[in-house]
Amino acid sequence: MANALGTRLVCAIAEQDESALAGCFAPDVELRALTPHGLRERAGAIEAASLISLWFGDSTELHLLDSHSEEVGDRVHVSYRFEGVEEGEPYLVEQQLYCTVADGKVTRADLLCSGFRPRHSP
Repeated sequence: MANALGTRLVCAIAEQDESALAGCFAPDVELRALTPHGLRERAGAIEAASLISLWFGDSTELHLLDSHSEEVGDRVHVSYRFEGVEEGEPYLVEQQLYCTVADGKVTRADLLCSGFRPRHSP
């Protein structure tokens, strides 16, 4: 269960497919996201997917570097790291989600974001 859901969620982000991302969430999902800019909260699949998609929406390049999904007791942990380019500036970003899942969909998610960190070319 954890791997299938994690893969769907990460693929939707990587493909910048907001509709597919919304499909990973239950209609009444609650999302709390802690970012360097503060706490963001959203309720509902469309609102949660919209927030996450917004963060990556201006990326002209987005490449998945790493992702993992595993069960942690009664929760699912999904982590992913992307490198991308936004406004001509290369960046790295990593996010960690701890999710409550029912019927194959996220019903609650607590997300921690590293922020978009500068990436220097070798």
